[in-house]
Formats: sequence, structure tokens, C-alpha cells
Amino acid sequence: MKTAALLALALASVALAADPESETRKSVGGFNGMLIVTPDKDWQSKWNTSPESIPYVSSGSTVRKGGGLYVLTMFSNPQLDASGAASITMDIDVIRPDGKPSSHAENAVCVQGKVDPRSLHLCKQVVEYVDEPADPAGKWSVRVILKDDVRKVSIPLMMEFVVVDDRTKV
Repeated sequence: MKTAALLALALASVALAADPESETRKSVGGFNGMLIVTPDKDWQSKWNTSPESIPYVSSGSTVRKGGGLYVLTMFSNPQLDASGAASITMDIDVIRPDGKPSSHAENAVCVQGKVDPRSLHLCKQVVEYVDEPADPAGKWSVRVILKDDVRKVSIPLMMEFVVVDDRTKV
């Protein structure tokens, strides 16, 4: 991860520690987790910017039928094992407006290996929502349990997004 990108996003982790916790940002036992939702299709190239630039990823939790968005999971301050490696996994559930599951994953690898615990890191697993014709309009939810396997703590995070069509009032 590039220093400038980490510096810019580290401000978010500082805010995580200073701001009241919410469903999208929490800290457990010193381990910090956060969800960010963006409709920005170019989020990954912005995250992977040069050290001289500061990435900006637009945010938004409403998507029109036929559109898409991304839910990014970030963390900081993982516990490292004796070899200096972190082991962060996550359970992911995407729930449809009718309460039925759209997708489910358990123990998906977020990060395994050496990381700087003082930096903000992006999990490998990204929830990508791409509207399918049969998908209902309404409020969808994404639930993530972010787990620091070395520290033996987990952080339940949740965010919602709304899929609208021409008949839906935003």
C-alpha cells in the first residue's frame, strides 16, 4: 500500500477512533473496522495511486436499476503473530429487501501475511453489487463480520444501500 494513500485513508481510521461508533465503523479490543460504499467503478485504480497523490473515491448508497456499487471493507491495528503476520478473515452476507439472502461467504480471506498494523488496509474481498433484471428495488443490506484471528476478536459491521427504479421515490 502506498504511503500517500495510507496517509489519506489513515485519517479515516483516526476518525474511526475519535468518532462515535456506528454500524459501518467500529473498534473492538483495539482492532478497527470500517465499511465504505461507492458507486465509483474506478475505485481500485484510485486506491492504487502513486505515493504523491491522495485518492478520492466518491461515496453513495443509492443505485438505479441497471447500475452497480462496491462495498469496501477496511481495517487497522491487527494483532500480529510471532512471525509478524496478520490473519484477518470475514463473513459476508448480502440481504435482499425481502430479507432473503442474496449471497453468503464464511471465513473469506481479507488479509494474511505481513502488514503495517499502524496503517489502514483494504480487504481483498470486495462486495460488488451489479443490478440484475430480477433484483428487486428497495433497501439491501450488507453484513460483515471482520475477524482478527490472531487477537481472537470480531467486529460486526453493517451498511445499507437502496436500489431504485423509475417508480421508486428516493
